[in-house]
Amino acid sequence: MAEVVLVHGAWHGAWCWDKVVAELDRREVANTAVELPLSGFEDDVAAARAVIEAAGPGAVVCGHSYGGLVISAAAYGATEVARLVYLAALMSEQGEDLGDLLGADSSGLMDALVFDEKGYMTVEPTRIHEIFYADSSAEEAGRCAALLRPMPAGAISAHAAPPAWLSIPSTYVVCANDQAIPPPSQRRMALRATSTVEWPCDHSPFLTRPGAIATLLQEALAQ
Repeated sequence: MAEVVLVHGAWHGAWCWDKVVAELDRREVANTAVELPLSGFEDDVAAARAVIEAAGPGAVVCGHSYGGLVISAAAYGATEVARLVYLAALMSEQGEDLGDLLGADSSGLMDALVFDEKGYMTVEPTRIHEIFYADSSAEEAGRCAALLRPMPAGAISAHAAPPAWLSIPSTYVVCANDQAIPPPSQRRMALRATSTVEWPCDHSPFLTRPGAIATLLQEALAQ
């Protein structure tokens, strides 16, 4: 049976997919949530690539936020991948400056980044709920915030190789109330995808719309 591969975004971990994994398991859809090391872009790509290769033919690979950059690189040359799904994700061209990609639109996330003396970045704690989890309760936002990890500031960078979406069919999910990656930026990136859907939700629908995500991925497997 073809498998779904789930790749989380910046600061997060495989835990963020728990509700989606539960939905996929209930539907008997094989799936793996990748745990990115968040120690650098190449390390993250290698971790995702290993899982994508193990998934075998017909895999559907879903990347959230920064995970979009990761799957674009990790699935490059993986001709057996059936579809890429970009969930409020960065979907960039080879060598594209991400500042140019996102800089035209106001982003609460860009204003809330905190950098330490070791070159790691985090998000201002008082802003996490509104930026990432606005559709969730304060209790759930707090639980998630406690699990976030710092990551190198240089990890979020442009592709050195052509992105996988140039050769693999893709779906972009625009999250219309996103405070992290501005919806206008998402809509511009979505023009690169084979198909697009738009949901009226925040940056983290894996918390509030796990069934919708599972349905989307299950339908992608069937295409």
